[in-house]
This record gives sequence, structure tokens and C-alpha cells, in this order.
Amino acid sequence: MLSAELDQPLSQIELQCQAVAAAVASGEPQALEAASNALRQAAVDFAQLMQQLGGARQAGPELRARLKKAAVQLNIQRENLLRRTVVVERAVQTMVPSAARQLTYGQHGRAGSYKAFAA
Repeated sequence: MLSAELDQPLSQIELQCQAVAAAVASGEPQALEAASNALRQAAVDFAQLMQQLGGARQAGPELRARLKKAAVQLNIQRENLLRRTVVVERAVQTMVPSAARQLTYGQHGRAGSYKAFAA
């Protein structure tokens, strides 16, 4: 069994991973940004704690299993975000045909195609 010192921060990572999954599914960019920032902070906090405790060498089988499960979930969320990005880009290309001719994340960024939307 994990100590409370490790269990609480790891549970926070698992909770935030679920929040990211829900935000991706909802398609709400603000919710996704908030959930992603919270997950990032939880991961940073956990990494700092692990470093203070002597690193991953101190991890037992239960901790390793939970970390592996969290890593798998993060990879799934990454793939879901890539899929969502494709859907959004296709929608934008439909609404702004000139966007289709430019590279996504090109050297000059994406702003050139979307000047019509600027306030």
C-alpha cells in the first residue's frame, strides 16, 4: 500500500487526467486549458516530491503500476487531442479556405489565415 505522502499527489494526477479526458470530450477550449494546466501542475508537484524522496528507485510495484496506468491515460489523451486538432483544422479550412494553403504551425504561425476573425 502506498503511503499517504505518495497516494494523495498520485490520486490528484489521476483525477486531473480524468478532467482532461472530460474536457477533450466536451470540446470546450477553456475547460481543456484549465484541466491541462491543473494536470501539468499536479505532475510537476509529484515529480518534485519523488525527487525529494529519492527518485523512482524508491517506487514499489503498486506505485509503478499506477504510474504506468497514468502514462497510458496521458498517451490516450494525447491521441484524442491530435484527433480533435484534425477535426478543428478541417472545420477552419471549410470556413476559411485560404487556411488550407498554409502549413499548420508554419514559420509565421497561424495568424495570417485568421486576420478576418481578429477584433
